[in-house]
Amino acid sequence: MGSFHGHIPFFFVVVLVLSSNHILVDAHNDTTSRIKVEADFKVIAEIAGNTAIPNTDFKSLARLSLTNAITSCNAIHSHINTLLKISNSYTGRCLTGCSTNYEDAVGLITKSLAALDARDYGGAKKLISDALANATKCEDRFQELLQINSPFTLMKLKFSRLCLIGIKHINRLIRKERLITAGCSHTLDKELCKSAVVFFLENKGLSLQDLAKLAVEKTLQDCTKIHSQIIVLIKTTSDEYLLKKLRSCSGHYQTAIEKIKESLPALECKRYGDARACVGAAINWSETCEGVLAGKSNTKSPLTPMKSEFTKQAALALSVIYKLAGN
Repeated sequence: MGSFHGHIPFFFVVVLVLSSNHILVDAHNDTTSRIKVEADFKVIAEIAGNTAIPNTDFKSLARLSLTNAITSCNAIHSHINTLLKISNSYTGRCLTGCSTNYEDAVGLITKSLAALDARDYGGAKKLISDALANATKCEDRFQELLQINSPFTLMKLKFSRLCLIGIKHINRLIRKERLITAGCSHTLDKELCKSAVVFFLENKGLSLQDLAKLAVEKTLQDCTKIHSQIIVLIKTTSDEYLLKKLRSCSGHYQTAIEKIKESLPALECKRYGDARACVGAAINWSETCEGVLAGKSNTKSPLTPMKSEFTKQAALALSVIYKLAGN
């Protein structure tokens, strides 16, 4: 049974991803399509040969730096407010402005975390830069009015360092995602390819068996999350027609959850065909729910974004199981 050590060959990743795609199933019966798939493999392998894609989780590192920056900023703000109670009027004027600066900075860094989660990396960096500018305004105010450094200059340096580290990790995250996007640009399912690459890079060192289990467990989490959202909608909707559909969907997703749970012992016993069938059945039940919610009028389902993530994760799980079965 294989293990992932060092950099994962990108050629292998693409083969693994495409093996679960329904397009590839059709490609086996069409010579032209099969040639196109093989050409994709060669292109990706060539790109991967010239690029090193790090397995570092830069997003988590950026979040950690920015979370610490908020803590640092709050400490400065608290210190300023303490000094305000004992300051003279002239110093108080500087401190009052600084209190506002750092209060605003906390809000900006908090917003940058939301932008980071939304993959608005440019927006996140702009918000962090604005927070740094607020801290600089405070220092400038002390220099202009009192010709001295602020009493929290060293604290400000720590805050600035954390912000700059956050920006550095975001820049590295942008570069990593661009490399992965470029590598997957010629594959049949670009989004699945990208998610698979990230999954493998983040879990290097695990055996294929462990990777399959991890992918299925994540699929189960996503499926359970959708069912929980359906329950929330059932409790809050007043539309009887929608309520009937949601109750039907609740049953479909309960079945999907059970199917995914059944795949885990099958996977453990190396009954890979059964494990694939269970995960595939779960995808089918989620599709049935989408059809129920859309109805004849093709109304957009409120579950579509979550369902898309679930389907992508389930396809990833299938791809690992397919590769595992072929080993």
